[in-house]
Amino acid sequence: MTVTSLNNYSFAFNGFVFGGTGSPYQIASVDGLQGLPAIDNQDDNRGYADGMFTGRDFLRGRTVTIQVQVFGTSNTSMQTNLNALLSALQPQQQGTTPLQFQLPGSNLQRVNARVRNRQVQINPDYAYGKAIVTYMFFCPDGRIYDDALQSQNIYSSSPVSGRTYNRTYNLTYGTGYANGIISNAGNTTTFPLITITGPCVNPQVSNITSGQFLKINYTLAISDTLVLDTNYRTVTLNGVNRRALLDNSSSWFALSPGTSYYTFVASGTGTGTSCVVSWSNAYI
Repeated sequence: MTVTSLNNYSFAFNGFVFGGTGSPYQIASVDGLQGLPAIDNQDDNRGYADGMFTGRDFLRGRTVTIQVQVFGTSNTSMQTNLNALLSALQPQQQGTTPLQFQLPGSNLQRVNARVRNRQVQINPDYAYGKAIVTYMFFCPDGRIYDDALQSQNIYSSSPVSGRTYNRTYNLTYGTGYANGIISNAGNTTTFPLITITGPCVNPQVSNITSGQFLKINYTLAISDTLVLDTNYRTVTLNGVNRRALLDNSSSWFALSPGTSYYTFVASGTGTGTSCVVSWSNAYI
């Protein structure tokens, strides 16, 4: 469960909102949200020489620590509000849950997290109606995402037609991308989800900007839905793993910051054919 809007300096986890003006849950501090996540590097030593060989750097997970002050209100005691917070923010055995947040000057954003630690201070403030709770959230994916999901149908919005004759010259030619223009407004790479709906034969989605493409060797019926997850590099057909349908010449691609140009090509298309690219702007 997620929320659609938040006040400044407020958070939501599994639909439970804490922080913001007038809330009995006030945010005392947040650590690890706007800094860099941990980084794995592939640097190596040079043997019997000074210095190192530089390798590639990769983002690891992000740890976010939030300290919350809990108060009572005219209608509920501090202990009642505390119990509600403790019940809503629970650890989980697998997967992640969106931790949404709103900061001034930014869109509603999220990290995908799970609760890893919780501490409640029992001190004189507790006895007088203020509890201090510290939560630690672990985010396996260190990126921060805009909460809004972007999507675009790059097939039906920009069908490709052949040339017809007779023609009158001089002619002006466009870019050929039409609504295959995909924009990542963030500052780091994000991974789109590509959903192809039949009918079509041997569909291919290309990232013209990077020169990479994903080609599927299969005939999709009008009732078939094929999903390409570029983050986890999976191929599912009607919810079933069909990674073997991916042509060996294919190369997985992501969506870099800025503008990229995508195209969709297939034969045997008809009513109902679509290729929808979905993504969220990403930041570090």
